[in-house]
Amino acid sequence: MLGLALLCTLHPAAAHAQRAVDLQVGSWAVAGSNPALYSVGLGRRFWGPLSFNFRGLAVVDAVSSDNSLYGLAPELSLFRGARVLVPYALGGVGLALQPASSPEFAALWYAGLGMEWNPLSWMGLALEASYLAEDGGFHGFWDLRSGDRRGWAGSLRFAVRWGGGPGGSSGTGATGLPPSEYGPSEAGFSTASSAGTDAGSGAALTDRVVNTALGAMGEPYRWGGTSTDEGFDCSGLVWYAYTTNGVSIPRVSRDQARAGQPIARDVSILEPGDILLFANDGTRVTHVGMYVGKGRFIHATSSGGVRVGELVGAGDGSTGWWRERWVGVRRVLG
Repeated sequence: MLGLALLCTLHPAAAHAQRAVDLQVGSWAVAGSNPALYSVGLGRRFWGPLSFNFRGLAVVDAVSSDNSLYGLAPELSLFRGARVLVPYALGGVGLALQPASSPEFAALWYAGLGMEWNPLSWMGLALEASYLAEDGGFHGFWDLRSGDRRGWAGSLRFAVRWGGGPGGSSGTGATGLPPSEYGPSEAGFSTASSAGTDAGSGAALTDRVVNTALGAMGEPYRWGGTSTDEGFDCSGLVWYAYTTNGVSIPRVSRDQARAGQPIARDVSILEPGDILLFANDGTRVTHVGMYVGKGRFIHATSSGGVRVGELVGAGDGSTGWWRERWVGVRRVLG
């Protein structure tokens, strides 16, 4: 089976979330000849680890064209796109046309598991096994008959991903926020604060916390990630920077939004290490970052991993986006 799937999300909160093109190769093992399966679609990450994939399907039977099918199948998948070797799950339902001498519609449903490896933030390879069933008489997905085809499909997927923008959070960190123009060599910070460097001082601890976060610059985004081995989500990066230096803070963004002491939302009084809170809509926190000075903050985004964003002074078009969604500050140190 050779298939091409472009994935699509319909949720408005994922209007700028990560998108992907997906190429699939495998076969469907059913009675008689094993038909090939082709698919084309468009989609984006839906929420946290959940993606909505819309596929156009072509099941091609080389022996009997009367058994071929052409249709559409919305699909949900979990945990695809992480920068590690990670298992994922998927499932979908669809409606297909069987263009035989007497054309008729058929219902399709499938569910499966896969193992995906993402060597780069924009590329993934996966092995997948799914159970696919066809209701040729369209009696209903729950009412398969003896003449309906069903069986396991094995496949290899190749995915290419791009993009990112405002997105929601499931508590461990938001996905899909607008990228900064800064990369690891462009941040321009060697130490976080301008205060003293005595090893026992609070300023030295602040320096270590912020420089730990800056040391993760360029690491990939991973939902639920908390280390340089696996990547980071937004709250995972903040948690990693603090706990690496012996400071205990909550793991997830909704709890980090209550950590430490509240500080006025005023750039002029921000200090390195302050946790910045952002919300896509209203006041519910959907993203967090760490202030590093000079009107900048470091954060993890699904569009480009760990990078520096701007609250003031960038002039790159991102400043207004962040200022509009900046809803609070929490100070853990000092």
